Amino acid sequence: MSENQTEKPKWGGKREGAGRKKTACKSCTFKVSEEVIRILEKVPNKTAFVVAAVVEKARREGLA
Repeated sequence: MSENQTEKPKWGGKREGAGRKKTACKSCTFKVSEEVIRILEKVPNKTAFVVAAVVEKARREGLA
């Protein structure tokens, strides 16, 4: 580079496509009873199970 340093360094800064991709999901934390824990311990995909249960309950009660 010359003395006046007109070129920018080629490292660092924002890059197209870098970083985590955005999702439509959010994390949710809550406490459950020991009975629910025993049930969830038997389920291979706990997230899918809980989501399906909440959606079904919401439909039954007219919330969805």
